[in-house]
Amino acid sequence: MWTHLRLADDLIVAEAWKEVIEDQGIPCQVWPLASDQRGIVFTRYQIVVPNDRVHVATLVVQHAE
Repeated sequence: MWTHLRLADDLIVAEAWKEVIEDQGIPCQVWPLASDQRGIVFTRYQIVVPNDRVHVATLVVQHAE
C-alpha cells in the first residue's frame, strides 16, 4: 500500500523529489491529483511511498529541504 508523502506543484518538481527519495533506496511513485491529468507537466502531483517507509522518507525530505 502506498501513502501520500507530499505534494508538488508540477511534474518537474515531483520527479526531482522522486529522485532524491529513490537515491536513498526508498521506492517512490508520482501520481497526479486528478487521474485524467497523468503526463501533464503543469498540474499538481503527489509523491507516495510504501507505508512501511514513510518515516524514513519523511526524514530524507526534511534533510533535503
